[in-house]
Amino acid sequence: MFVTVKNVGEAGRGLVALKDIKVGELIVRDTAVIAIPGNVDVWEAGEEIVKQLKKMSCTEKEKFYNLTRKDGINQLCDDLMEDASGDTKTHSKAQKIIKNCKEISIFFNND
Repeated sequence: MFVTVKNVGEAGRGLVALKDIKVGELIVRDTAVIAIPGNVDVWEAGEEIVKQLKKMSCTEKEKFYNLTRKDGINQLCDDLMEDASGDTKTHSKAQKIIKNCKEISIFFNND
């Protein structure tokens, strides 16, 4: 492969060439891990992502999450659980959010 994914500073991760690439040269051919119709809103998209993730093996899910995971969102979820530990009602709400933290972090991939 002539490219790699690297951290490119404030822009996040990017595809970086490992050699000179000629105009029109095919770099990568791949299939979508998850496909979402273009006519759905963000909530429907989230439901569709969760539905498609449930069909994946544990290894496929982990690879997907590693592509999309934002550590800041995961830390926020952890902090939320810790802060809510003394309040039963808040703790219950926090647990619902934490349950889908990996999926939630997908939507914050482009900061």
